[in-house]
Amino acid sequence: MDVKFSVSMLCVLAAHLCPASSYTNDNVKALLTNIFTTNSYNKIVRPTSDHSRPLTMYVDFSLVGISDIDEVQEKMSTTAFLILEWEDEYMIWDPAAYNGTNTIYVPQNKIWKPDIALENGFTKLKELGDDFLLTTIENGGLVTWRPYDVFETKCSINIEYFPFDKQTCELQFGVWTSPLDQIDVELGSEGAILLDEYQPNGEWDLLSTSAASSESSTDGAIVTFSITVKRKPQYILYNVVLPIIMLSLLSVFVFALPVDSGEKIGYIMTVYLAFAVFLTIVSASLPVSSSMSLLSMYLILLVFLGTGVVMITILELRIHYRDNSYRIPKIVAALVRFSKTLRCIRWNQVHLDTVKEFEEDIPSRKEKEEIIKSKEEEVAKKITKNAFLDPQISSELTWSDVTSAIDFYCFWIFLITNIVTTVLIFVSGYIKSNM
Repeated sequence: MDVKFSVSMLCVLAAHLCPASSYTNDNVKALLTNIFTTNSYNKIVRPTSDHSRPLTMYVDFSLVGISDIDEVQEKMSTTAFLILEWEDEYMIWDPAAYNGTNTIYVPQNKIWKPDIALENGFTKLKELGDDFLLTTIENGGLVTWRPYDVFETKCSINIEYFPFDKQTCELQFGVWTSPLDQIDVELGSEGAILLDEYQPNGEWDLLSTSAASSESSTDGAIVTFSITVKRKPQYILYNVVLPIIMLSLLSVFVFALPVDSGEKIGYIMTVYLAFAVFLTIVSASLPVSSSMSLLSMYLILLVFLGTGVVMITILELRIHYRDNSYRIPKIVAALVRFSKTLRCIRWNQVHLDTVKEFEEDIPSRKEKEEIIKSKEEEVAKKITKNAFLDPQISSELTWSDVTSAIDFYCFWIFLITNIVTTVLIFVSGYIKSNM
């Protein structure tokens, strides 16, 4: 029992002789009174005892998120906060004199701050942070300030490969008034943009970041943070490009409509107007620039193709209803027969119809087959030998056969052109944007 009692007494005595060090609000009040009242701290005066040397400030940039990139206004909005550190020689104290007080927190409007600002901002120049933000001050005079804001900056938008475009935007922070011999701005310990709190954007992928500092006698000290992003093209492809491709295919199928249906003009004009609407929508979402985007180029090309389809369709209607007394040119007749050959249509059917006149007089089936075969050979030799010059062959065709051939040729020419153009433009644009 005596041993336990002795140990307990020793612990009590040790606690009284070596009390725990913990500062109170009175210690903080005394420290603040000493700094701001006794020592007459003035937030207008640059906090260096030797004003012949500049005060060095270190800047880090922590990116929280990319809010928006406006292509029309050429503006980037980012949510982020700066980490600024400098030494305030008027904020140095001995922690032992204030019961171990080694850190205090003071509102940013109570102490000296550098006149640093976003120099390439989209709106007017304004002070960083807000009055409710606190600065962290250590006993050695190190001040840490973390102004949080939504930064809107000017950004030169390159729309050449839209919707596979990449954009690089910069945020330039510099001391607005103080010259280099008073304040020097340097990159912080990290030397790059901090991404610990970054939240991904639904429209843009963050590719890379960089940071650099520069000095000049005219602009002073400037720190530049660069952000490179790449657009996620899925939304544009699904909601704009895919409907446009479908419309372009529909415009080609106007040549599959029979002329006698009477729907050709109404059909193609509806598709043509849809192209014009999509071109207006895309143009409204892009900045006014001398360069043309990949998608705009594709739309304009489709408008030209659509114009050609409309013109051909109108001429087709005139040709279709033309009087058969007008002679069909020999070269046109040859092209019509070639189209029938490609479509596996028996172009010599007109000649074979004459055989039917003699069917009643020819009782034997074998004789009929021999006559038909001989007629086929006769017509084939005539077409092969002199298809371009024989007037009898040309007279067997009608203008409706000509419009049918036009539909056939135009359908495949425009369809192949459409597919090849679409593949070349978008595949080449995607490859070049990733180079």
